[in-house]
Amino acid sequence: MSNQFTLKYPGDKSGLISKIKSTIGDKGTFAGDEQKGQFEGSTPIGNFEGSYTIDGDDINISIDKKPFLVSHDRIKDEFEKALKKV
Repeated sequence: MSNQFTLKYPGDKSGLISKIKSTIGDKGTFAGDEQKGQFEGSTPIGNFEGSYTIDGDDINISIDKKPFLVSHDRIKDEFEKALKKV
């Protein structure tokens, strides 16, 4: 089951991409640019994977796989926190 959500990010997108890459680091993989890409990683309770597209200031995120015990809202919260750090 795929879950999609959109976050606003008005800042520099190339800087955003490099921060995402460093945030994922050795916990997963990231392949993408300022338009679209995909990511995957692991947590202590399971793996996750998804993709994104960037349209202006909107980042559209699709979560394709997530640990069963992690809610979609929790994933969205984590993305929002990560974007605020950027």
